[in-house]
Amino acid sequence: MNADLSARRPLKSRSAGWASGLSRALLRAGVRPNQVSVASAVFALGAAACMLYGARFMPAALPWFLAAVGIQLRLVCNLMDGMLAVEGGLKTANGDLFNEFPDRIADVAILAALGQAGGTPLSVRWAGWPPAGR
Repeated sequence: MNADLSARRPLKSRSAGWASGLSRALLRAGVRPNQVSVASAVFALGAAACMLYGARFMPAALPWFLAAVGIQLRLVCNLMDGMLAVEGGLKTANGDLFNEFPDRIADVAILAALGQAGGTPLSVRWAGWPPAGR
């Protein structure tokens, strides 16, 4: 895993033993960066579902714990996709799209679900409804 890392934002987590070990294991398993990027969005959607609907099916604190786990797994995926692509030498032509688009889905899903679960329907407010003054 040798690549020119001079253009990358420095992150201590990339040099952590667990991160390099996990990226090597993913490389050996044949996991591609784009797959990890999509998994990131899946973890975020799972976290959002826990926040929105978990209390209907689970004891009170469990959905929030599972949502926190999902968010952390989404962040690990975000780290791993870059490590596999750059340090692992698996960059693809559409890698930039796969690096960014699932992140935007993940961010919106988590933030909108958190707002909705907290009593502020962000998804509706972001759409501009209801109009101001109503």
